[in-house]
Amino acid sequence: MADASNDTLGVYGIPLNRMVTFRLQRLYAKLGAQAAKILKETAGLTPAQWRVLVIVDALGPVSSNQIVRSIIIDKGQLSRVLKGMVNQGLVELTHSESDQRSHVISMTEDGRSLFERARPAMTSRQRAISNTLSNEEFDALIRVFDRLEALASETSEEPA
Repeated sequence: MADASNDTLGVYGIPLNRMVTFRLQRLYAKLGAQAAKILKETAGLTPAQWRVLVIVDALGPVSSNQIVRSIIIDKGQLSRVLKGMVNQGLVELTHSESDQRSHVISMTEDGRSLFERARPAMTSRQRAISNTLSNEEFDALIRVFDRLEALASETSEEPA
């Protein structure tokens, strides 16, 4: 069976491999599968759990709204991820001092341990991805991402 992405014309009359959203989705799926395998093997984490731990590591204790804005995740999905993480002892939720309806999410010792176990492999993966491009190509890619993200923000609402 032929690879449908090479010469097949998509709905817009252009080859699928020239459609930005098609290519981004394929890349996202492939990189996501790669990350899922690494995280499962090194720490028993899911990519969603990893992203939460990365945000908490980078920012310290955070609100769920900060996580939603940082990783663009649906509130309901984040709630399910957090519930599992709390049940596994990876994070703890405490009431916000400024808003008792809101929770602050922080990493537990067990969460920190799994994060540190996965970090070397995920850092190596990130480095390998980045190193496939020259510094100039990488900087250009980031600029393109910024422009596409700005365009996407103009034309659609991000999860609240």
